[in-house]
Amino acid sequence: MIQIREAQPKDAGIILECIKGLAVHVDQVDMVTATEQDILDSVFAPDTHVTVFVAENEEQKVCGFTLIFKSFSTFKAVANYHIEDLFVFPEYRKLGIGLKLMNHIKDYADSKGAKVVDWYVNNRNLSAMDFYDRIGAKKLDYKSIYYMNV
Repeated sequence: MIQIREAQPKDAGIILECIKGLAVHVDQVDMVTATEQDILDSVFAPDTHVTVFVAENEEQKVCGFTLIFKSFSTFKAVANYHIEDLFVFPEYRKLGIGLKLMNHIKDYADSKGAKVVDWYVNNRNLSAMDFYDRIGAKKLDYKSIYYMNV
């Protein structure tokens, strides 16, 4: 049985492994510069703006994770949540863990008064796009993502 729980500082190493696993999955390993200490210093800082949930099996082995943060809709004047990452290790895929994580996020956001949960999908991640289509997520076609390095 899979349990979803909020991550704790002791999970920093496995969170980093999830991040690296996601990078392998989308062929972007060279982009990962985070260290375990970086995760401790940011995700678990007193003033953090992110929340991480981990999916654990009955042996308390982490099977996947998701990282979310609060966002804001000016059109609706309400806080929402953005999923930065969601990852399930390959050996645990097709067991419903991704759906459990998504439902947990949805329930969490609802409990905080949010109206929307949104996320971006790497265009190389065809399996993720297929999963999101299967669970009924809606795709925005009217936005493009821009960014600036600082």
